[in-house]
Amino acid sequence: MLKSILGSASKQINVIKRKSGEKFIEKIYGEDAMKIFYGSPAGAAFTSKFLTNKWISNIYGAYNDSGASKHKIEEFVNSMGIDVTESEKDISEYHSFNDFFARKLHSRARPINRLTNSIISPGDGRLLVFPNITDATISNVKWAPIKLIDLFQGNESLSERYKNGACAILRLCPSDYHRFHFPVSGKAGITKTVPGLLHSVNPYALEQQIPVYCMNKRTLCELDSDQFGKVLLIEVGALFVGTIVQTYRPAVQVEKGDEKGYFKFGGSTCIFFFENDIMEFDDDIVKASQQGIETLVQMGEKIGHLAERKA
Repeated sequence: MLKSILGSASKQINVIKRKSGEKFIEKIYGEDAMKIFYGSPAGAAFTSKFLTNKWISNIYGAYNDSGASKHKIEEFVNSMGIDVTESEKDISEYHSFNDFFARKLHSRARPINRLTNSIISPGDGRLLVFPNITDATISNVKWAPIKLIDLFQGNESLSERYKNGACAILRLCPSDYHRFHFPVSGKAGITKTVPGLLHSVNPYALEQQIPVYCMNKRTLCELDSDQFGKVLLIEVGALFVGTIVQTYRPAVQVEKGDEKGYFKFGGSTCIFFFENDIMEFDDDIVKASQQGIETLVQMGEKIGHLAERKA
C-alpha cells in the first residue's frame, strides 16, 4: 500500500566509463527504497518529514559502527561487485560495516597524476562539471537550481568570489571508495560544518526538484592553493550519512592526493569550486556534462588543468 502511494517508477541513470567511453546504466544500491522515498512528490514529502533528521542517521550509524553489522560486509561486496583486492586489509579484518565502508586502499590502487598543472579527482564517483557558473547559480536541466548564497550558508564573500568560476560535483555511490582527497596542493583552512537535513543525493531525489545540496548537512573549507588561487571544498552528507570525518591538519601544506577525510555509510557528494578563468576541465568530461551525463572517475586521475594565461 505504501509503495503504491509513494511511488514505484524506476529510473535509468546513464554514466560514461571514462577509459572506454562506454555508457552503462548504474546499479542503484537499495533502489526499491529509493523508489518509495523519492519516486513521487508524495514519497519525497514523506521522506523529508520523517527520514532526513539526524537522529535517524545517528541510530543507523551506531548500528553500522557496531560488531553486529559485520555480517553485512560480504553480502554488500558481492551484490555491488566491489574489488576487495584494492583494500589495505583482508575483508575478515574489518570489525564493523562502517569500518569496511570507510576502508583505505593500498597505494597502487589509485595512482596520483603528478603533473604540476593538473587537477585530480578528489575521490571515486560520478562527475559533473560546470566550467562557467552564471548568475551565481549552478543548474542542471533535471535539478532545482542551486544558488551559491544558499549553498554557502549566506556567505556573500564566498558567493561573490566563485559566482563566475567553475564547479565540479562528484557523486559517490555506496559501492565506491569513500575517502576524499585534495584535488590540488596548498594550505587548507579549518573545515566548517553547516547543519542541515540528510536527503539522499541520488538522482531520484534531485529529479524531485529538491535543492538537496543547499538543504543537507555539509562542510565548507577553503584551500589556498599553490597554483589555482582559492579553491572551495565542500562535502555533503546524505540520507543515513550524518558523519563526515576530517583527517587532515589545517594550515599545514598538503600535496595533491593527500587524504582530507572520509564519509561513513551511504552515498555522498564532494563539490569543489575554482575562481574565474584559472582552470579548465578536460574536454571529454565537459562534453558529457553538457548532455547531463556523469563521467565515472577514480581518485587521483586528471580531470582538469591550469588555464593558459591570456596575452
